[in-house]
Amino acid sequence: MSNNTAPATLRQQFIEEAKKRLLTMFNNSKQRIKASDAERFRLQGFMQAGVFLGLSSNSELKQLMEEMHQQVFSMSIRERRLQQEAGRIAEGIDYSLYDQPTYSR
Repeated sequence: MSNNTAPATLRQQFIEEAKKRLLTMFNNSKQRIKASDAERFRLQGFMQAGVFLGLSSNSELKQLMEEMHQQVFSMSIRERRLQQEAGRIAEGIDYSLYDQPTYSR
C-alpha cells in the first residue's frame, strides 16, 4: 500500500478485507470447519486495529459481522446461537426408551 492512498480508500480497503475475512470464517463454520484460536484472534486483532486507526467503529464492525453472518447463514448471529443451543438440548435427551410401543414399556 502506498503512502499516497487517500483515507477513504484505506477505509474502503479495510472494510473489504474485513468482509472477506468474516465471509471466510463464516463459510468455514457453515461447513463445520472450526476456526483455530489463532485465526479468531487474528480477525479480532485486525478489526481492533481498524478501530484504533480510525478506519471503522466497533458498532460499524458489529453491523458488518451481522450482515456477513446473515449472508452466509440466512439468520442473525443471535438466531443461530439460539438454534444451536436448542439443538444441544435436544441432542442431550435419550429418546430410545420411547422407541418401543407404550404397551410393552
